[in-house]
Amino acid sequence: MYFWMIRTFDHAGYYETRLILVAICLLVACYFAYYRLDRRFLLMLASGAIFQTLIEYILLFRVLRTGDGAISLFGERIPFLIRPVIQGCADGAPLAMFAFWFADLWSSQARMKRWLALIGFGVVIAALSFAAGSVARNHSITSARPMFATLPIFAITAVIFFSLFIAWRRDALPGLANYYAGMIVFAVLCYEPLHLTGARYIGLMSNLESGPQISAAPMPAQIVVMLLSHLYEAAGAKLHYFIVPFALGLLSLKAPRHSAERYSTQHLLDLAQ
Repeated sequence: MYFWMIRTFDHAGYYETRLILVAICLLVACYFAYYRLDRRFLLMLASGAIFQTLIEYILLFRVLRTGDGAISLFGERIPFLIRPVIQGCADGAPLAMFAFWFADLWSSQARMKRWLALIGFGVVIAALSFAAGSVARNHSITSARPMFATLPIFAITAVIFFSLFIAWRRDALPGLANYYAGMIVFAVLCYEPLHLTGARYIGLMSNLESGPQISAAPMPAQIVVMLLSHLYEAAGAKLHYFIVPFALGLLSLKAPRHSAERYSTQHLLDLAQ
């Protein structure tokens, strides 16, 4: 018996709710770009969409998910080769921007007033996930993915190692840690409602005489393996969404205001001496 990630929501309104999240993310990113002259949020949207699309193509062509793997949008099945693009934009873009927003606020030690918009966005994410999970409750299994396949483990470990190495060389480990924390928060808000409603859960596949049989794992295993999925797959595997643009000098996180004031005061004292 092996642990598998089981999904039932691909044809039950999930991607419609993801389009709502993408639309909200675009509005937020355009607001920062137009009114704050801050294009970092648009960059993170693009980074998340591109890298997640690549991941989906790898999963598709390496056949790392069983089932037909099809997804539906407004009742229409998405063509085979376009499917990873839709999944990349719908899943990767909101995650990347939310995590970056979280990291930017945390790194700058923003006051609670500046957190309110992000908190409201988090409530919307959880509500939409509950809605999608409720619609997909008791649906037939649409896809199943082995949790501990060799290729994904090797690839995720490599991503984590090189991300930590680059962050260490660039003195950016605190910023990467804040981004990682933001991804964990997003994973809990997005995936736990689906888990609680039974639309995404940990299953056991047993090889019986009649063929492979999937059943829900016991609750302790559900909690432990799903937690590992959040920490390792949902967050650790996507550190490069942030570290690649950061290493290329395309973005950075804001520093606390008081740290800049201390540096400025010290600089003036040095000049006076």
